[in-house]
Amino acid sequence: MFLFFLILNTIPLQSGDTITIKDWWYIGPFSIGAREGITGVDFDLERENFKPDTTIQYPSILINGGFVKWHKIQAENDRIAIKYDDVLWDTIQDYYGVAGILCASILYGELHCDKEMHALVQASGAGSFVLNGKIYPGDVYHTGYVQIPVILNSGINRIIIKLSGYGEHNVSFKIIPEPEPLILIKNDITLPDLIRGENQTETYIGIPLLNTTEKPMAGLKIEVYGDKIKKSERIISRIMPLSAVKVPLSILLKGEIEKDDSILIKLNVANNQYRAGDSCWIKVKDQNEPHIITFISKIDNSCQYYAVLPPKNYNPESTYALIMSCHGANVEAINQAKSYSQKDWAYVVAPTNRRRYGFDWQDWGRLDFLEVLDEAKRNYKIDNNRVYLTGHSMGGHGVWHIGLSHPDLFAAMAPSAGWASFQLYIPWFLQKSELFAEPDQIKFRDMVLRQDVAPLYLENALNLPVYILHGGADDNVPPVQARMMCHYLKNLNYDYIYNEVENQKHWWDIDTAPGVDCVDLKEMMDFLKEKRRTPYPKKIIFKTSDIAHANKAYYIRIDELENIYQDGRIIVTLDSARWVDFIIHPCLISEYNINISTENISVFTLLPREFKSVPDYFLFNINGKEYKFKYNNQDEITFYKTGNGFKIIKYNKKGLNKTPDLYGPIKQAYFQPFILVYGTTGDSIDTENNLHQARLQLYNWWLRANGYTEIVPDTEITETHLKNFNLILFGNAKTNAIIQKINNKLPIKFFADYICIKNKILTKENLCLMEIYPNPLNSEKLVLLYGPSTKKAQKYIDLFPVVYSGSGLPDFIIWDNSVVKYGWAGVVATGFFNKAWQVDERLMYIK
Repeated sequence: MFLFFLILNTIPLQSGDTITIKDWWYIGPFSIGAREGITGVDFDLERENFKPDTTIQYPSILINGGFVKWHKIQAENDRIAIKYDDVLWDTIQDYYGVAGILCASILYGELHCDKEMHALVQASGAGSFVLNGKIYPGDVYHTGYVQIPVILNSGINRIIIKLSGYGEHNVSFKIIPEPEPLILIKNDITLPDLIRGENQTETYIGIPLLNTTEKPMAGLKIEVYGDKIKKSERIISRIMPLSAVKVPLSILLKGEIEKDDSILIKLNVANNQYRAGDSCWIKVKDQNEPHIITFISKIDNSCQYYAVLPPKNYNPESTYALIMSCHGANVEAINQAKSYSQKDWAYVVAPTNRRRYGFDWQDWGRLDFLEVLDEAKRNYKIDNNRVYLTGHSMGGHGVWHIGLSHPDLFAAMAPSAGWASFQLYIPWFLQKSELFAEPDQIKFRDMVLRQDVAPLYLENALNLPVYILHGGADDNVPPVQARMMCHYLKNLNYDYIYNEVENQKHWWDIDTAPGVDCVDLKEMMDFLKEKRRTPYPKKIIFKTSDIAHANKAYYIRIDELENIYQDGRIIVTLDSARWVDFIIHPCLISEYNINISTENISVFTLLPREFKSVPDYFLFNINGKEYKFKYNNQDEITFYKTGNGFKIIKYNKKGLNKTPDLYGPIKQAYFQPFILVYGTTGDSIDTENNLHQARLQLYNWWLRANGYTEIVPDTEITETHLKNFNLILFGNAKTNAIIQKINNKLPIKFFADYICIKNKILTKENLCLMEIYPNPLNSEKLVLLYGPSTKKAQKYIDLFPVVYSGSGLPDFIIWDNSVVKYGWAGVVATGFFNKAWQVDERLMYIK
């Protein structure tokens, strides 16, 4: 991140004024590694009385001379543009590429208030800001709707803004004093489109609400009504102080919409004390236009959307192909759908990746894609053997990632201008973690991230034809990415076409026909159109390192790896002679051979229900040993490794075990509905710190994932919560009642000022812990501990963010403040729990 410090004029604030700042201080730029954001300079920004020291020089490898000091700068209205005359940007980029000019800077400022007051802060272009020692999220993507409620102190308020980017940077900063207590954020409402002439019933909207007060707002009722819709309502149990929540709500239409281009809906939110309201228009589209469909996500019960371009000359009696298209960074899904011409043979469906930037189609982006795929199959008449995967730029990376993770879902895939992995696109060589961490520390991060490296899993495309499209002059994602993947596919002798279009850059359209050629090129669409999925191929190669991420291909499922987070590989070949007979005369075949080779797999399952037909007997050859099995119409045939061979068993391990739904790593706690639980059993400072940490997670989930969750105090957790939600726990065994209750049942335990891992005691001061584990109060759900051992450690708890792609957090990680300078070299202990969810010294690192 660029870190910039602003100095604000000391002027009194009046209610209703919008304050912009003229005079600032800044320092930077400091080099940071891609997707790490660590400057290596510890300013202790969250110290309440922090002020710049203009007498000190700080090292910076980007500046001529190697050192930087604080400098004054003036803003124009609310915007600050920082230029660094002492940095040779072009020279550095010539040597190191764009990764070399990724940097961070800081702005500092002081604001005087005549009295304590509520305010909203708009920090557009900032990753975060610190006010009086407390960190808040910024509006890093310049959305315009991110307004963060804060409390300004009477007297001097110290403000620090952190920014990052490539080279020079612009930022906007505003303060809006004394806002309304309850705000409905109109610019971020998720709305569907309605289809003219269709008899529609239920649809969904997402309504963001902001509590700008220091007290919880309880019992708020949301009402949505209008001339063309029935009145819908929902009670919100509570919005916590100074926080936001984006509430999903179903709405019911009063029948067909015939003539309107849009319909007006009114929104009202109120309880006995607070009220907010607004209105908005839902667009009405013709049946053949690109339009938005909303749905409720199973991930977090939020309202999400996808975009649809219906087939040309749609016939309700026909079955169609489906083109799933992943958008690039900063592209709305509806605009992605609009980039295609209508096909008389296919629907085009564009998921959102949860936001315009989202998660690089990894993690929650991949899960969103899979949800939308299921929605499309449920809502439209789709031929399952003609589902195609394509996408552009970041979406091209999504094609590689999703297609190689789930090759059996698609007939073909077509990445356009796609990059292969983070490390290959914008290299990580300047990360402090890469420079300073011990191999045994950082290997656990890399084991988690391994599933994101597309070239490692190209073998999975054995039955998945690939069309690779790239502009030959692409200055955003260089064509070397596509050429590399093409080279590996050629080595595998797989079915692919590589089309590098001469002189074309990142986004291009070379003819006047409908559709944008870089996503809708006729040759690429023709390639997809003629492909059909083989649902039961003669040969399968499937490789995975994370069975919670991907464990199934066609008729084979990997249930357990011998060594977790290391590559498991299975090759299945159906005997050629018998296979031909089986296809031509399935009723005449009484048995046939299946040859299977496994690497690092202890349990796998054959799924006969995925076959066209099955014989009376299976003859298995597994790693050179033969087995004969009489088939009795089982849905599954499971093989369990014992010694040097396999046994056919009913797979049902007792006790606490890692399964795909309860596997880890840390991110998995957010893959199902979850709530944020802050501890209240410490002193008032502990409680406020825990609540603020939960609030930051709430904001992050809303802003990055367009998501829905709630904050609940530890003393109010009910059986309903335990049954239905994963628990994200903020605090420690002293400050959080739920952690106190489960502490002795966890493999890693909090005690007074220390942390215990089995029989090992970590007594180093000011440690932070993240730990995922099946909830001892309901082992079908997960808990994630997110806590400091001391008050001082609280300021370092955000150094390993979870809700973003590329974090690479294993089952547990313990760190101290040296992470600020050295990244993963500041990790004290980390690793995975074993397959029985227990500490295993072979799967962990302790400094």
